[in-house]
Amino acid sequence: MATINGNYREFRLDNGLFVALQETPTQTVSGRLRVWHGALNEEKGEDGIAHFLEHTLMTGGSQKYDPERADEIRGTFGSFNACTGLERTFFPVDMLAEDSQLFIEYVSDAAFNPRFATPKVEEERQRVLRETADAKSNPGFKDSKSYGEAFFGKNSPHTYFILGNEAVVGSANVDTLRGFHERGYHPNNMDLILVGALPKNIEDMVQENFGQFPSGNGKKFEFPRNPQLYGTIVLHTSAPELYNHENPEQSSAQLSISLVAPTETDEDSYAVNMLVNILGGDANSRLFQSVSQRKGLAYGVGAQYDGSNNKGGIYIGGSVHSVRANEAVDAIFEEMGKLRTDLVSQESLERLKRNSRYNIAKTFETNAGHVNAIELRMDKELTPEYHLERMEAVTPEKIRDAAVKYLPQNRTDGKYVLSLRDPLKK
Repeated sequence: MATINGNYREFRLDNGLFVALQETPTQTVSGRLRVWHGALNEEKGEDGIAHFLEHTLMTGGSQKYDPERADEIRGTFGSFNACTGLERTFFPVDMLAEDSQLFIEYVSDAAFNPRFATPKVEEERQRVLRETADAKSNPGFKDSKSYGEAFFGKNSPHTYFILGNEAVVGSANVDTLRGFHERGYHPNNMDLILVGALPKNIEDMVQENFGQFPSGNGKKFEFPRNPQLYGTIVLHTSAPELYNHENPEQSSAQLSISLVAPTETDEDSYAVNMLVNILGGDANSRLFQSVSQRKGLAYGVGAQYDGSNNKGGIYIGGSVHSVRANEAVDAIFEEMGKLRTDLVSQESLERLKRNSRYNIAKTFETNAGHVNAIELRMDKELTPEYHLERMEAVTPEKIRDAAVKYLPQNRTDGKYVLSLRDPLKK
């Protein structure tokens, strides 16, 4: 891990906790405790319990710290939060270096010895229910759900709703939360990453506060590969909230297109990443130059590639002129078609490689960036050196090969999911 520097070290406690430490010449520390126990570890009838538990761990205090003291401690740090993901729950922090010991003492007790104080559990129940209601009250919620299911499949873990079921959250009791906690909150199912001006006795701090807890069950969720598409799926729905009442003919519609792509571990993932950036990565991209600037069909339009969690997808989207939506779709497919036949210029490719080198350099100017780099190494065995090597190996020919393989030949014969949320649709 030479790009990080020689002050990186990692070790595992006897109980299985994996620890990664990186010293940097700063006055602060960034870090996170990651627990590989998230929404997808829920069993039947537990929809939303992982997220509910995260809320109670965040504000409910622990055996050592009552809720009021826990609030004070969290307020001491520059920032502290908790987040529930599909496959994990994590607790990120940014703080002054002098608060490192307080963080380690607090987060270990909060993670392993939650208090589950009834008043706090009830408070968080109401907050979780409001958060879920806010999500489902979004006018695009139903359409977004249908769009995701059309691309990944109805029962895909990639579309699992982390906030869960209101009835489950509403009826869950302390025993429900404690049972879910006991299944996965074990040191051998966690890792701790700390980067910054670490105390000289940081290893002893970690051992003292984490080493006492026993190993248990729990393991990382293994995502399945998202399925192939076998044709075109078009979802054209009404979106009255987008209607421009002052000038209806200037109403904007939300356009999204998804294409199956390689996962990040596939051989051609770097070529696809470059391809997608050329297609719609920034203001110099094909889509922005054509669809937005020259044709005026959208203000913002772009494309992204995501190969994480064993899924592969190219996502194209923007807010387009509703009256001319069909023209916007044609323009997008026209640009994809060009990439299938024409080689991109070496100058365009070098610009993207230069931007990528900049982003890597920028990453290592912050403690948080180091944390992210360590995560990539731990989770996917990806190092900055490997990334640069693979990126530099991409050629215009490889980009064209990727376009032929993953971009549709035309609008009528392609394999993709298209969603148009249209305020003018009756």
